[in-house]
Amino acid sequence: MPKRKFALLKRREEFQSHYTVLDIGTEFVKALIVKRENDKGIVLGVGKVRQAQTHMQAGAVADLQAVIDNCDRALTEAEDMCETIPGQAVIGIAGEQVRGFSTTMTMPRPQPQARITQADLATALQAVQRRALREAVRQMSHDLGVQEVNVKLVHSTITSVRIDGYAVSNPVDFQGHVVEITVFNTFAPLTHIGALQAIAQELDLELVATVAEPYALARGCASAESHELGAIFVDVGGGTTDIAVVRRGGIEATRMFALGGRSFTKRLATDLSMDLDEAERFKVAHSEGHLAAEQSALARRALTPTAEVLAQGVALTLEELAGPDPLPGSICLAGGGAALPEVAEQLRILDWSDTVPFTRPPTVKVLGPGDVTGVYDTTGLLVGSQDVTPMGLARHAVTLEDDADEPLGGLMRRVLKTMKV
Repeated sequence: MPKRKFALLKRREEFQSHYTVLDIGTEFVKALIVKRENDKGIVLGVGKVRQAQTHMQAGAVADLQAVIDNCDRALTEAEDMCETIPGQAVIGIAGEQVRGFSTTMTMPRPQPQARITQADLATALQAVQRRALREAVRQMSHDLGVQEVNVKLVHSTITSVRIDGYAVSNPVDFQGHVVEITVFNTFAPLTHIGALQAIAQELDLELVATVAEPYALARGCASAESHELGAIFVDVGGGTTDIAVVRRGGIEATRMFALGGRSFTKRLATDLSMDLDEAERFKVAHSEGHLAAEQSALARRALTPTAEVLAQGVALTLEELAGPDPLPGSICLAGGGAALPEVAEQLRILDWSDTVPFTRPPTVKVLGPGDVTGVYDTTGLLVGSQDVTPMGLARHAVTLEDDADEPLGGLMRRVLKTMKV
């Protein structure tokens, strides 16, 4: 049992305004202590612990006890910094088998003059969720090469409601011929979800939300312009690259593929005859612009081929997600791998016209902590693109209460509880 528990039990009164945020990455566990002040999040403590090569695999937990120990150390660092031990926890989930997508249900109404009731909406939401679950099982079974996989819902949110084409925030008591509801769901294999629940239980944390990291990134960094025009968010982590597409005013889909920062480190180690630890330090120094010109040229030569493969992976994923409609022309990069200049460079020079339906060549921007809306760091430790995703998770944590007060938030929770998905 981690030693944190005994200190935690003394501080229960802070649960309602403080959150623990855990970003369990392939390279690092990052822990934030966040205080909610009105509609803002204030980061009071930060902890970061490096993971060993065997602890994670493609973004998923591979050695549960080792990851629990790493999370405990990261949490202790963050808590000691601010002398606060919240119990409510928001944990990010990523990995190659996590699937996020939008499902739309069109509900014709035989009596359009009758007012829409909550019972009508509950029926429509149940139909949406049943369709989404079938699609998630189909996708994961195909990807894993098995007949059926045990899939669990990670997160669900209503992104759009329209009545006869007219957007509304709460359709109750409206009249109309056709109601169209769009719900964004994230699903993951049961083993993946169970590992995160076990981590929270061992650390005596009240797990109030598990959220797909690309969803949290896109939501935390989406500006008014990206909501209007759309954007693509790409998180280059240690073991995976996670992609979220924002289009038509909402998050439409997320996907992950197994290539990230470790691939760059291994390429450097191979090409420059270094061990992995030395190659990692060399990679970080290159990303920060601290290498001499000759060393930087060596790094660029070694890293460019892997960056090119990553860019091609992004293009293939976007081709799958695009459908018949053009994609938004803005790509926003986050994650430790985004700090490597070769990644943005390869995305900028890629010939997108062959595969992906952009209306124009996309712009590429590397995000920083300042791009996360409504979250403010008081520690001075969140400074680079690698810190954007945990700050996006922090943004999700401090908006949970607001989400619960949304007109349809309570209805969705009741529907999911009834369905037990």
